[in-house]
Order: sequence, then C-alpha cells, then structure tokens
Amino acid sequence: MPWRAYCQSKLAMLMFALELQRRSAVYNWGVLSNAAHPGYARTDLIRTAPAPTACPSRLGKYLQPLMSHSAAAGALPTLLAATSPVAAPGGYYGPNWFYELKGPPVPARIMRQAKDPAVAERLWDVSAALTGVSFAQAATAA
Repeated sequence: MPWRAYCQSKLAMLMFALELQRRSAVYNWGVLSNAAHPGYARTDLIRTAPAPTACPSRLGKYLQPLMSHSAAAGALPTLLAATSPVAAPGGYYGPNWFYELKGPPVPARIMRQAKDPAVAERLWDVSAALTGVSFAQAATAA
C-alpha cells in the first residue's frame, strides 16, 4: 500500500505540472512548467521503504546495482528540467535506460493517465480549495 500511495503522489505531481503549463499558456502567465523523475535512484527512500519478504524482492536486492543509479545521477533529470535551455514547456524528463530506471536524462514517457485534462483540472481545483490559494491570487500578489 505505501508504494501505491507513492505512485499516486508522483502521478498527481506530474498532472499538476502539466495543468500549470496548460493554464500558463491559456492565460499568458509566462510560466514554464515541466516535471522530472529520478528513475530508480539509490536513496534513503529505497533503503528504508517497507520491504516485502517475497522472493522477487530478495532477488531485487542483488539486481539493484544493475537496475539503479546513484542519488546524484537521479538528480540530473530535475536539473535538466529546471536549468536547460532545451527543457520544453510541459516537458517531462527522466533516465533513458531500461524502463526509465537509470541513465542520462532525456524526455520521458508521459503515461496516459497523466494526460486526462478533466482529471488535471479537478486536481487543480481541489488543490486550490484545500490550500485556499489560487495561482491567479499568487501571481497578482507578487
């Protein structure tokens, strides 16, 4: 269950970034919004995560060095998204090797669920209602 919540939060963050870019383009806010994922980076999140005792998870312990990369390498897609002149509005970046688990940063695959504009709009609206902040208010207050 913890991994399911983790995956849902990552999907929500991607959808929010894409919706921010869509709104920026529609309302001419001048904001470039994109997103990134680290792939399978060896961090404390992985080390301290709840570990199932099944055989596949024990096997994964031995495969981890082959399928993952360092935390520093995992930060590279975020650095590309935040600082590179080639970072595109609404882009998504991640590692380029073996199911986007490790490797140099490149444009990543945006899953079908993240492309649903009705769900993204609802996520935006619920986020604004829960926080009491709208982007328009934040933009005019700056």
